[in-house]
Amino acid sequence: MKSLNPKGVAWVGLYAMDLGQLVSFYEHKLGLRLIERAEKFCIFDAGANTHFEIWPNGLSVPSCKSPHEQSMIVGFLVERLEPVIAELQTRGLNPDTDINSYLGTRWIYYTDPEGNRFELKDNNGE
Repeated sequence: MKSLNPKGVAWVGLYAMDLGQLVSFYEHKLGLRLIERAEKFCIFDAGANTHFEIWPNGLSVPSCKSPHEQSMIVGFLVERLEPVIAELQTRGLNPDTDINSYLGTRWIYYTDPEGNRFELKDNNGE
């Protein structure tokens, strides 16, 4: 069987209980650029010709979702973690974990207002 040989991830989608709340969070707190907003979806620029899309009818929990509630975690690649973490802290967004590293990458976890965990990642690990 031939390998798929993907060139990368083209887009990632997320379901939201409160679409407006999550659009505001990802646009204003996290700082993603909103490309398109409609009644039933929104699309953000996730860098490198990729998109991050949010749709309604999702699940919200008061804290970080369990793997059963969120089977996939999105990782946003940044140039360097430390200045991004510092900027997000000025916006009132604090990480859930310390910086971790493995195989040349480093990452840190955050949780959005509906309990969806996501990570910021850079390629500056050892």
